[in-house]
Amino acid sequence: MQKHDQQSSGTASSGRRPPIQNQTVRIVGIYALFGLAWIYGSDHIIDLLVDDKGTLLKIAVTKGFVFILCTATLLYFLINRFLRQLATADRGRLESLERLSQKNAQLRLFFEAAPASLAMFDRDMRYLEVSRRWLSMYGLGERDILGLSHYEVFPEIPESWKEFHRRGLAGETLREEADEFRRADGSLQYIRWEIRPWYEATGEVGGIVIFTEDITERKRFETALQANERFLRLLTDHLPGLVGYWNADLTCGFANSPYREWFGRNSDEIIGTTMRELLGEELFAQNQPHVSAVLAGEPQHFQRTLVKRDGEVAYVWSHYIPDLVDGSARGFYVLVSDVTELKRAEEQRQRLEHQLQQAQKMESVGRLAGGVAHDFNNLLTVIMGLAQLGIRELGPDHPTLVRLEGIRQAAEKSAALTSQLLGFARKQTIAPKVLNLNDAVEEMLKMLKRLVGEDIDLAWSPGKELWKVRIDPSQLDQVLANLCVNARDAIADIGKITIETGNVAFDAGYCNAHFDFVPGEYVLLAVSDDGCGMDQETLAQIFEPFFSTKEVGRGTGLGLATVYGIVKQNNGFINTYSEPGEGTTFKIYLPRHSEEGARTVPEAIPAPAHGGSETILLVEDEPSILNVAVSLLALQGYQVLPASKPADALEVARQYRDRIDLVVTDVVMPEMNGRDLVRRLLPFCPNVKSLYMSGYTANVIAHHGVLDQGVNFISKPFTMNDLAAKVRAVLDAKAEYPT
Repeated sequence: MQKHDQQSSGTASSGRRPPIQNQTVRIVGIYALFGLAWIYGSDHIIDLLVDDKGTLLKIAVTKGFVFILCTATLLYFLINRFLRQLATADRGRLESLERLSQKNAQLRLFFEAAPASLAMFDRDMRYLEVSRRWLSMYGLGERDILGLSHYEVFPEIPESWKEFHRRGLAGETLREEADEFRRADGSLQYIRWEIRPWYEATGEVGGIVIFTEDITERKRFETALQANERFLRLLTDHLPGLVGYWNADLTCGFANSPYREWFGRNSDEIIGTTMRELLGEELFAQNQPHVSAVLAGEPQHFQRTLVKRDGEVAYVWSHYIPDLVDGSARGFYVLVSDVTELKRAEEQRQRLEHQLQQAQKMESVGRLAGGVAHDFNNLLTVIMGLAQLGIRELGPDHPTLVRLEGIRQAAEKSAALTSQLLGFARKQTIAPKVLNLNDAVEEMLKMLKRLVGEDIDLAWSPGKELWKVRIDPSQLDQVLANLCVNARDAIADIGKITIETGNVAFDAGYCNAHFDFVPGEYVLLAVSDDGCGMDQETLAQIFEPFFSTKEVGRGTGLGLATVYGIVKQNNGFINTYSEPGEGTTFKIYLPRHSEEGARTVPEAIPAPAHGGSETILLVEDEPSILNVAVSLLALQGYQVLPASKPADALEVARQYRDRIDLVVTDVVMPEMNGRDLVRRLLPFCPNVKSLYMSGYTANVIAHHGVLDQGVNFISKPFTMNDLAAKVRAVLDAKAEYPT
């Protein structure tokens, strides 16, 4: 402003004078002209008219007096008019000053009331005006800085800001919405600033005005708001469900990542899309009642199926939540949970529960069947033994011989039935061998072809490089025979049965979805037919004992139950696939046998069914069986020492000691089991051999039905020839394993 005043003064001196100077020059000029005219003009006229010196003196005095009077009068009028003009000019100046002082008050009020801090500078960056906010914002307190240079107040101001000042003084307007700088105390501050030039009356830049606003709190709020927005977006994008927002006009306002992926749209494509366009007419019509209800302020929860882009049908739970403002819904939130996996898991859980219940039922029935078979086998042993003794005692022409033979045959059939019961109950006593299923099946093919008949084509498809399994060959025979007979009965006239093998590996995922399966490597044995097939109700009962779809008298209902028991006893699994009219496939999976650590057990060479003279200690708690067995062995020439309980057997052993060659003992007895009895006998008979007999598997001599190494066993019921052959084989064999 001072610089502006100096420039204005210079301009006036070289051009038009100020009004006060003009009046002064005018007054002096008029006075000089009047004085010259009066002095020189009057003297010349008087000299022409008057020659008398006295008169001239009087006239000179009078003229002087009149000159003074006229001069005073003229000066009075001129000075009075000048003073009036000066007073008028002073009044105008005062009014102008008053008007300016009003303007200054407004400017001051603007500076103090402005939400930003303000400072006004001249071209030399001297402070012309400054707001209290400026003083407070920059820590200047109540310091008077008017007239001081900005660079004097802030001597360490960076060069970049000086460049901004220069650009502002050059007429450029500069601004920054969020500038970051570090305060002297180390705290981080954000300011919004603007530099604007201000102009003189001549249009020249008189200086600059700097606006600065501390937006640190706003910046922190915006940063926190952005962080919350990022958090919410990250959260919604990683939620397992669909999250969206629909405006009251049913246009999409927000959709998280799963929502967009479900419908195959990106953010730009889905935002603003109408619900009718996104869902299609059919689904939109289904949603319409829920949409109307939620826009009326009622939350909606419902389940439905949706079809994904890939055509997969999904089960979802939908939640519509109204966005209420002053009691009116301006839109609604959508939460959609894909419960397809839960739905499938629930269905799988129900299937597993059913399978578990079925397994528990089968286990209970198995225990019952095992117990019945044990007692029944004891009875059959007596029946078969007595029948054989009667046949032996009677001559070949005796009329009763036919009846005894009928009893024996009926007993053998009954024994086969109890064998099936034990197979189902997994209580068969077995002697597993390591074998190749391909070789075992091929050995049975001729027998199986005779079993199924000539009208049925029996196809054999062996797998290549088949792994080995460990199973009792007789059990494998039972499995194949039962499956092929069932397949034959399912074919009405002509048809085809296919047997195939292969290597299979199950992972954890498959086993988690299939009850009772264990991950690992297995060998597949499959038997398929193109017969009548089964419905789901029948399929659910096929492994239950005594369940049969055949006519009365055509089956016992134990065939598939036996297959199931054998497979489970060998730690395998079985799956069945069937539909009415589409045939049936049974797939059996037996564990792959590991060659590591396996010991080869020498097979016993079948001994001829002849007797001997050795001494045998026979221990059996069932009197009828004891009597029959004593008779059978005595007929073979052996010296038999009977004992009805373990204590009696120990007493006999103390008496006979080394003269006893063989102990034949029941496995399950009161007081102690057969194996413990043999161990108690060893101090008296250290070289004695042992033969165990039982109506079903017992963990005393076997684990899960598998005989322990070196254990000699004969299953009840047995014939005289079976007993004679087994006793002879044990007596003749070398003792390689402990009893």
